[in-house]
Amino acid sequence: MDFPSPRSNLVKLQTYKPNFGKSKTNNLIRLSANESALGASLDAIEALKSFSKDLNRYPPQVSDELVNAISKRYSIEKKKIILGNGSDELISILAQTFLNTNDEAIYTEFGFLQFPQAISIAGAKGVVANDVNFTANVDNILSKINKNTKMIFLANPNNPTGTFIPKKEMMRLHESIPSNILLVYDAAYSEYVVNNDYSDGSELAGENENVIMLRTFSKLHGLASLRLGWGYASEKIIDNLMKVRGPFSVNTAAIMAGIAALEDLEFQNKSVKHNLKWMSWFEKELQSLNLDFQYSITNFLLIRFPCNNKHNAQNAENFLASKGILVRGMKVYGLPNHLRVSIGNETQNLRFLEELKIFLEN
Repeated sequence: MDFPSPRSNLVKLQTYKPNFGKSKTNNLIRLSANESALGASLDAIEALKSFSKDLNRYPPQVSDELVNAISKRYSIEKKKIILGNGSDELISILAQTFLNTNDEAIYTEFGFLQFPQAISIAGAKGVVANDVNFTANVDNILSKINKNTKMIFLANPNNPTGTFIPKKEMMRLHESIPSNILLVYDAAYSEYVVNNDYSDGSELAGENENVIMLRTFSKLHGLASLRLGWGYASEKIIDNLMKVRGPFSVNTAAIMAGIAALEDLEFQNKSVKHNLKWMSWFEKELQSLNLDFQYSITNFLLIRFPCNNKHNAQNAENFLASKGILVRGMKVYGLPNHLRVSIGNETQNLRFLEELKIFLEN
């Protein structure tokens, strides 16, 4: 029997499935999704408690209150802000808005998997720029540009490596690309960064017509379940994205919690301090175990395991899962000897290390 067929570019495309890990054990410790170690702001939780009326009403197409809160928190222009159902949605509609079937879009070797997915769905060609030492490389990105290049997707800091391109290199990248190429600067983990040599991309996006910075409420703010993200770009980019974005993209609960989360500076500062403290602890403990890892400025670590004995990454992942601790295997990135581990709360971090030591000693 005949049935409606999808577009030809989707036939061989695999469904994007986030891998949080699996375990038969109850009371799981999930260190596989780079979620907030401290949960969400109590102010955001309190705001949601009042979300009990007007459930029959559509949310605003654009929440001026949330836009104002973002503008105030990050000292940026309100008219250049777009809200989205997570930054994932914004990545998707960026590709749909700006890519034609004959266009090419560049993404980095170990970049966010949503980038090539969005490019393929749009029917364009994805082009990989190799990393150097697990870090996106400006020269390699520039070498991939040709007359068909329309977009560059770059996560900075990068997931899953935790590395970053310094501000000077980011400026060099932008200055070297033609003005008709759109630079998508995904700064999902920027709130965790304390390095003076880092730029979150807001300055680039605010001063140029071919840059958009993406941000999320899923990491530092701990609102991953509500799916809330935003972008910052020229009004021309925003106007075109709004033609593609759904009319009621962001739900009312996310709007209410997002506003409260932005205003809770105490929780944000507490989360950053917690992350810095335990990142330093993780580094020292992993060194004592003679495990290689990638130094990270985010809330996770990429850890390399031996590849030629029983203490390999797959066995480590399986062992930890049997103990109720979920971490992220990196085979999908072509890194079968690596695991990505999120910073958790104190109890979770101590338990993870305890079980990791047992695994390595047996």
